[in-house]
Amino acid sequence: MVPALLSSIAQHTPRSGIRDVFDACEQVPDAISLALGEPAESVPAPAARAAVAAIRRGETHYTDVLGLPELRRAAADYTRRAKGLDYDPETEIQAVPGATFGLYLALRTLLDPGDEVIIPSPHFTSYDAQVLLCEGRPVYVPLRPENGMRLDAEDIAAAVTSRTKAVIINSPGNPSGAVTGADELERIARVCVEHGLWAISDEVYHAFVYGAAVTGAHAVAPSIAARTGMRERTIIVESLSKTYAMTGWRIGYLAAPAGLIAETAKIAELVHSSNNTPAQHAGRAALDGLDADVERMRLAYDRRRRIVLAALARSRTLRAPAPEGAFYAFIDVRGTGMPSAEFSRRLLAEQHVAVVPGEAFGAAGSGFVRVSYAGDPDDIREGMRRLVAFADGQRVRA
Repeated sequence: MVPALLSSIAQHTPRSGIRDVFDACEQVPDAISLALGEPAESVPAPAARAAVAAIRRGETHYTDVLGLPELRRAAADYTRRAKGLDYDPETEIQAVPGATFGLYLALRTLLDPGDEVIIPSPHFTSYDAQVLLCEGRPVYVPLRPENGMRLDAEDIAAAVTSRTKAVIINSPGNPSGAVTGADELERIARVCVEHGLWAISDEVYHAFVYGAAVTGAHAVAPSIAARTGMRERTIIVESLSKTYAMTGWRIGYLAAPAGLIAETAKIAELVHSSNNTPAQHAGRAALDGLDADVERMRLAYDRRRRIVLAALARSRTLRAPAPEGAFYAFIDVRGTGMPSAEFSRRLLAEQHVAVVPGEAFGAAGSGFVRVSYAGDPDDIREGMRRLVAFADGQRVRA
């Protein structure tokens, strides 16, 4: 293949650092992986049965690009029930084949070449890559360990220019597990309203919050769409992958103003035509009646989170902001004297434990590694034991 015949956008789109770790882990058959955000649970049985029943009925054909009406109604009902937000399922909800694709649709619909998108960082690996794919310009603002890696309205405001089109909000956050409170989201909302910005709100971990972040009747993270003046300028990106352990089903949805959904639907029609029909039936069943399963998983993740925190408390070297949501801890490894990429590489080679180096989440992640506690509790316990022993053995001595 002649590189000159390939687009510069394709050639300069960064590869996911998470994928690099996954590939390296494949070469160590007995490795304990604390690298991937892959729930250990399987999809709840009622959702699986709904997909099987749809296949047996022969409901395997194209659907409306917006998604099955019953799935959109279930998504709207769930959003009202869990987040207190009302969306019209006919015009303001769109099914998408996973949140990553939903994020791409949102960005492709909003951005003209050269438009800027503010990305609090460290950030999920797709954010800046997709901005670049859409010919936009990522603008990074820091997420500070001393602020628990939460979003900060002042930092976002300082990054706004005449070319800023949107800000990406991710709470609970990946890679940090940070939950930004309603008051700070209100301040961010004022920045967005003042400057006419869109908010693209990645809420795929909204149902998994812990400790002080659990407030009110529902244990969910607050949404910026519920803040003053923001419903009409927010695109909520949702997925069933984490909430219902449906990663391989590739089903999620957007919730946004009707005018925006009309455009994302038009682009989706040209890119993928239709969503997986049996997966939509499974998604409808999940959203319709499996709140108890979500709460069960939230409590299970909280128990695994405590395994990670207990291990870190025993370390003389490692530090991490206590994660308040999602199922990740972002661990400061600078006390070992090793760059995080080297730490990750040697931990896998010497201790057979896989973690993701912080640089995979942008330059601001340097000096940190991400640990996922979505997997088997025994693996988490043993993996953290090895990680702490390795780090403390490398500790820089004054």
